[in-house]
Amino acid sequence: MRNTPPLFASRLFPSLVSEIYKDDLMGDFACFYEGNSCKKGRQPTIRIQACCNHRGVVLQLLTLTSIDLSMSRLFISHSRERFAKCIALSFLFPLLCIVSIAQAQDAIRPSLAGESSSEARRQDIEQIPYNLLVGPVRFRLSATMGVEYNDNINLSETNQQSDIILRPQMNFDASWPLTQLNTLKMDIGLGYSFYLDHSSANTNGVLISPGSQLSFDIFIGDFRINIHERPSLQQDPIAELQLSNVVDYGRFENTAGVSVLWDLNKALLTVGYDHYIYVSTVSDFDYLNRNAEEISESLSIAVASNTSVGLEGSSVFTYYDQHLLNDSDTYSIGAFVESQLTNYLKVRGAAGYQWINSDRGFVVDAFGTPFADKSDLSTYYANILITHRINATLHQTLSAGHESQLGVDSNFIMLNYIRHTLSWNVIRNTLLSTEFFYEDANDSGGFIDEHLHRFGGALTVGYQLTPHVTLGGRYQYTQKDSDVLLRGYDQNRVSVDATYSF
Repeated sequence: MRNTPPLFASRLFPSLVSEIYKDDLMGDFACFYEGNSCKKGRQPTIRIQACCNHRGVVLQLLTLTSIDLSMSRLFISHSRERFAKCIALSFLFPLLCIVSIAQAQDAIRPSLAGESSSEARRQDIEQIPYNLLVGPVRFRLSATMGVEYNDNINLSETNQQSDIILRPQMNFDASWPLTQLNTLKMDIGLGYSFYLDHSSANTNGVLISPGSQLSFDIFIGDFRINIHERPSLQQDPIAELQLSNVVDYGRFENTAGVSVLWDLNKALLTVGYDHYIYVSTVSDFDYLNRNAEEISESLSIAVASNTSVGLEGSSVFTYYDQHLLNDSDTYSIGAFVESQLTNYLKVRGAAGYQWINSDRGFVVDAFGTPFADKSDLSTYYANILITHRINATLHQTLSAGHESQLGVDSNFIMLNYIRHTLSWNVIRNTLLSTEFFYEDANDSGGFIDEHLHRFGGALTVGYQLTPHVTLGGRYQYTQKDSDVLLRGYDQNRVSVDATYSF
């Protein structure tokens, strides 16, 4: 049994887990909109049986699915044909580039997928703090109790509803080195939300925190294969910028798939496939239920000891169960550069082109009334991420970008954003952080056809009281302005929590 060392920022507030924007321009910046682990819905059971046969474990992972595929009740057969035709195109460009690189490689560093790398990862795993050891499996368990005051739980411009919310949560982390090279990991946070004045908003199922995952790494020569399952069950509507006048935005999301990294020394080729499922736990948002096939690829080439350049691309094929919104194909292709400019400053920039092709130039409501919408989009995307360690006590992250993504009330939205986080380690055992964000978004049309912008910030403090107890507090402010009547709001949230690591 070991004592848990001081926790990092991501573990200071397990009941205030930040929700990472999906595909947030490489997913390097954690936005703080999901101010808690407020996840609502009927939780599917995820079970993995221990098995001494390692091959059996792999097969169980390959067949693991949190929700039966029958949930895609109207998964149209012709969409599979369209998906199959696009796969070859999605993989073509990085493979063409990699042929010449593979023919002339200098031994400049150990392979990221080789035995030395896997041995280093094994040693890292052995250094991970744990509080329970069962054979070779290391467990880390913690419990959190949080209390939040929210002055506008319904995101309303008028008739705001305030409440006090209790948020208990359990966190389970496990690591199992099946062999010297291959490791199975599980991280999951399970919680609940009790609304003292609005019990109808209580969670009707166990919540699954963002960041929960089941992951299996396999090393074969210069290949690193990762098989993963990433479920989440959330409730808080503040995470979706298009929503207003909503208390419960319960939804289950699951991403299951595989990624393969091929290390050619000066070049790294990464290819991934994921099956994505979205299931609303609220009848008002059943029209958002959907499946998606996601393909991603990137090719990174080291042009200097501290700089890499490369190509990236993705293809996403989305199929809705209902047809209020439209099935769509989304493609992107671009280039990126990543550089460690100094020991304290790292920069990543990317830019390219994005296409969204929807089935129709309109959407329909539940009564069959059509609303005009754009069916196609061809535009650029761009993003930058700067990570800067100012000194021994200050660390900041800045991200900004332009992108397009699927809409809640329309075929798609076009988004510009900027986000900044500053962490202060000025007092022993205490972490202080400040956050700021600004967003500007336009609907493509649809039910509401809204132009909006949101801005806000947060102040977070965490204190390591003992090796087992962490205390936290947070204030968060969000304001939305809209050109549609009664769609704006402002919200204040104050929360405190305590975490005990067993």
